[in-house]
Amino acid sequence: MLIPFLILLIFVFLCLCLYLHDRSVLSSCAAELAGKGAAKKYQTEKELEVWLQGQAAGLARGKLLCLREPEVSVKVTKQRISVSYSGKTGLLGGLKAVEEEQAVRLNPAKRLRSIRELKKL
Repeated sequence: MLIPFLILLIFVFLCLCLYLHDRSVLSSCAAELAGKGAAKKYQTEKELEVWLQGQAAGLARGKLLCLREPEVSVKVTKQRISVSYSGKTGLLGGLKAVEEEQAVRLNPAKRLRSIRELKKL
């Protein structure tokens, strides 16, 4: 009676380890994409959104262990970039993972101008 319980416990532990690994991968992929998008300074919101969608498709491929084909959502505004990954496993009743990261869009020319204006005051 003890051995089946231990085998079940080990199986659940391994499934949770795989799930947490995949959540970590999705979180780092979302942060990386948001950072890449923030570094692209002189693109319009639509161009940047299309470019990030293309990058997102291949970034997590081959790194996930138990999540099946995660969905990617990218939202770009003048101030922020939001990247969200969501997926579902077939293990333990279908655990869901949703990871979202944001980054502030950089505009160094505008920032330098505002600093110079403050110095003049």
